Amino acid sequence: MTTTDTPLLQIAGRSVRAVIILLISGLLGAALIRMAPGADVDEQDLDPRLSTESVESLRREHAGERNPLTFYPRFIAGLLRGDAGRSRLFGQPVAQLIGERIPTTVRSVVTGLIAGWCAALLLAGVSVIYRSAAPLLISTLLSGALLSVPSAVIAVVCLLLDLPPSAAISAVVFPRVFPHAYQQLRAGLAQPHVTMARAKGLSGARVFFWHVVPAGFGPMLALAGVSITLAFSASIPVEALADSPGVGQLAWRAALGRDIPLLVTITLLLTGVTLVANLLSDIAMLRVRVRAI
Repeated sequence: MTTTDTPLLQIAGRSVRAVIILLISGLLGAALIRMAPGADVDEQDLDPRLSTESVESLRREHAGERNPLTFYPRFIAGLLRGDAGRSRLFGQPVAQLIGERIPTTVRSVVTGLIAGWCAALLLAGVSVIYRSAAPLLISTLLSGALLSVPSAVIAVVCLLLDLPPSAAISAVVFPRVFPHAYQQLRAGLAQPHVTMARAKGLSGARVFFWHVVPAGFGPMLALAGVSITLAFSASIPVEALADSPGVGQLAWRAALGRDIPLLVTITLLLTGVTLVANLLSDIAMLRVRVRAI
């Protein structure tokens, strides 16, 4: 077995593991919904405008969702055919509902990620370059304050300040990225080859961007995959509280209405995004290691 075969085998193994985790997450999601209090109660059952025959017809229609072990295989089979089922809450195809809302969520998440990462890298770079206590103290206090505040509270504050959901997502991403970015840049600045570059008379900007930043590139790739997962997770309470018409708001309303087909599809979607982001991060890190060898 060659050295190039080993990374390929690792990627293949992680891909298989990702598929297994994806399938299990959907099944667990369906099971948790069924075990939730009031799962057997349907709002339509309490509608006085419906006759007894209509109520019984609705119960028979949704009877197949009561047992996750029988519902989930049928759901996966339909999903492989391109049919995610029909939302019992909205009365529309699940694929159509999610397709209409994905662009809004993606815009908020991408904007929040860019803003959060740029702010974290900028403050970490300033703290490392100038070696002053003031920038580091301000950045650390801001990071610690945002880290201790739940994303739902951040969403409410942004809503009161009339800020977009992406601002709340960036406030969630920033405190997770800044400490790691600062430590990586600080460690890179202490490397022997950086000291040698300084001794040769290279400018501070060239030393920083050509020697310090590349040293922390690998670990930051792993953090990038985690931050994508974090941003999508934060988008659910943020969009729900900000009333933003994205997938997060859709997931919240589906949870309140116990819409199993819609909730399971969103669970698979978010789990898939998480696994793909982590897998791409692992692939990038493996390529960096192979080139280093």
